[in-house]
Amino acid sequence: MEHEERYYLMMMGALDDELPDADREELTAHLDGCADCRREWQALLAIDTLFRQTPLLMPAVNFAERTLALLPSSRLRVRALSAVYLILLASGIVPLLLALFLVARYAPILQQPALVERVVTTLVNVGRVAATVVGALLAGAGRFVAEQPAVVGLMILLAGFVLLWGGVLQRLLAQPAPIRVRNRG
Repeated sequence: MEHEERYYLMMMGALDDELPDADREELTAHLDGCADCRREWQALLAIDTLFRQTPLLMPAVNFAERTLALLPSSRLRVRALSAVYLILLASGIVPLLLALFLVARYAPILQQPALVERVVTTLVNVGRVAATVVGALLAGAGRFVAEQPAVVGLMILLAGFVLLWGGVLQRLLAQPAPIRVRNRG
């Protein structure tokens, strides 16, 4: 693994014309003797050639003006943000008021020391179990990522495809559909 990573980094440096001559000679010698690295180098050269030959895309005429025209007005944006902030404020105040109500209503019951001790013990045990489960999940996920980086890469790639096609679908749904009238004859 270390062998492949070292030469892979050298290949990246050679593609960017940042590899010193001594390392370039070492890489050339290694590529002559290692078929796997030679295939990787040829694939990297092909990709680099494709990127260099692809023309740069320019935005359409009046792109900025059309995009700015599609943005909502600042007054509407301020109202929407105000509504969101009010909802967030209410979502914080309502649970506090509910908690105060419940504490005031059940204060006599909560003052019994045996009940409080059992509740605290139960909460501590639940916390320990949750910490153990979360620790095991994180350790397993870390080991999985370390052992299977290709699977993680594929998952990121799939998430990208989902986001891309979700955007395409959203654009298609936002376009008005033409109305077709059938001639009955």
